[in-house]
Amino acid sequence: MTATSQTEDVRFRLDLTAGITELTRVLVECCEKVERERLAAVVLELGEGTPAWPGVADVHAVNKWERALRRFERLDAVTVVVAAGGVSGGPVLEVLLTADVRIAVPGLRIALPVATGGFWPGMVVHRLSNRIGSSRTRRLVLTRAGRGTLTATEAHDLGLIDDISDDVAASIADVLAGRPSGTEPRLLRSLVLDAASTPFEEALGIHLAACDRALRAATLTGTA
Repeated sequence: MTATSQTEDVRFRLDLTAGITELTRVLVECCEKVERERLAAVVLELGEGTPAWPGVADVHAVNKWERALRRFERLDAVTVVVAAGGVSGGPVLEVLLTADVRIAVPGLRIALPVATGGFWPGMVVHRLSNRIGSSRTRRLVLTRAGRGTLTATEAHDLGLIDDISDDVAASIADVLAGRPSGTEPRLLRSLVLDAASTPFEEALGIHLAACDRALRAATLTGTA
């Protein structure tokens, strides 16, 4: 792959049986490759397993993990996370919530992240609140931690999964075929995520600046 491979994608796999330090290393390696080679998309595959989370770690290791998640979440590429079948826990929910598109097989069961008997109080709680609202997040955090798992259907109904598919390869191909060209994914993602917390008057200037940038790019490429 070259430094200008804007139409290509890359795939990485997270082994859930690895510790938080190794998971962080792999995620950072993934981000570095996407940034270095200017890839248009990345597919991150999650294996099975329900490791103790975050396991043997200190707050510095957790901070590095959170920063790696944030870096992945803000990549200038379309991000796809695929969750395998079986029971998956530990960081699975955290990684799913950072992706643009989340795909699961029908047999997936998500074990909510638990630490010392309660729901893991990392940034996963923040992302959950933004994704599904405070009411449903409170219910999950306060009453479901350590009490069973979420099925793929339940996760889909909550908006934690976008697609449940027996043919994951076909679902990934369909997603990547529809990714944007020209406008940066990071810019579009930012406009979407900021909409809920930014007043219209303040957002207007940001969107007009993005429109101006797109119009100038179209003029340069002759697509206007």
